[in-house]
Amino acid sequence: MRDVDVFLFDEPLSNLDAKLRADLRVEIKRLHQTLENTMIYVTHDQVEAMTLADRIAIMKGGVVMQLDTPSVIYNKPANKYVADFIGSPSMNFFDTRLKDPQAPKVTIAGNDVSLSGYEFTRPGLSGDVWFGIRPEHILTGEAADIAPVQFEVRAELVEPMGAETLVWSSLDGTPLRFRVDGQVPVAEGDMIRIGFDPARASIFDKVEELRV
Repeated sequence: MRDVDVFLFDEPLSNLDAKLRADLRVEIKRLHQTLENTMIYVTHDQVEAMTLADRIAIMKGGVVMQLDTPSVIYNKPANKYVADFIGSPSMNFFDTRLKDPQAPKVTIAGNDVSLSGYEFTRPGLSGDVWFGIRPEHILTGEAADIAPVQFEVRAELVEPMGAETLVWSSLDGTPLRFRVDGQVPVAEGDMIRIGFDPARASIFDKVEELRV
């Protein structure tokens, strides 16, 4: 068993409780480092995929949507499906339009947002797009005050999680989720200044939903 060329794990931790699953995830990673064998690990748990894999293949309908390192999968998803699948909670998406290829920008909540710092994969395009930003890339507090893009939103639902608090809100009718430090007091109904850097966004065209 220890000398085989490939190990296949087919959702080995799916029936375990949360603590035991986390402990065994670490043991499997240590086993991989010790044996240095190829391991193919099938899972629906994105945390397992992100923490265990050297490369992740995300599939939909039997087709590989993206095959890359966890860092690339997370920071530069190839399409909207991958962007929405990876991350908990998933990426926030705004239905908008990409304008002016020479000085690209989108409109969010009535405000023009410059994309001068965004790394385009297909420069020069324009038209209807999805503008995506992850909850953890939305800033609050002093960091929001110096962010390139700023808005004020109302906390509609608050989920304390200890080290952090997940806030559910909306911006111009679009659902919006973001994280704040768990030690910062937040209550439902509070108005919160938020901000983000468009360079950390992910933009996808409306037709094929591929990264722009």
